[in-house]
Amino acid sequence: MTVTLDPQNVVRELILWGEEAPGRRGDRTVVAESHCDFTLGDDEAVERCIAALQASDEKLAKNPGTMYNWQRTWLQRHEEGGGTVTFGVAWYDEQYFNDKKTVFMERMHDAIFNKIGISADAVQVTHWRAVP
Repeated sequence: MTVTLDPQNVVRELILWGEEAPGRRGDRTVVAESHCDFTLGDDEAVERCIAALQASDEKLAKNPGTMYNWQRTWLQRHEEGGGTVTFGVAWYDEQYFNDKKTVFMERMHDAIFNKIGISADAVQVTHWRAVP
């Protein structure tokens, strides 16, 4: 699916449905969400990022007991090459969210980001809790 957002004529491509795919969330309740933007400098980094998220999404889909899941993943391509990958994280357990919400800043993710081609300053993550 491709969506054009006006007034700037921004075009985003839907890459993954994540936990919003039919039957994926099940009866789990989202207690918090994270919004992630990765800005990638070239098309090769975009493709590596999408491949990494797709592989991770497939693993999450096979584990219905996971405490989190990816949400929709979008790609906005930049005219000069590269693009911005935007996705959400749905968290199903408050304590797990509190323990893991900054995992993207840990050393393990540094290696993943380096392999993809994402610099630390090109990652923006915001979090919020669901209001009961």
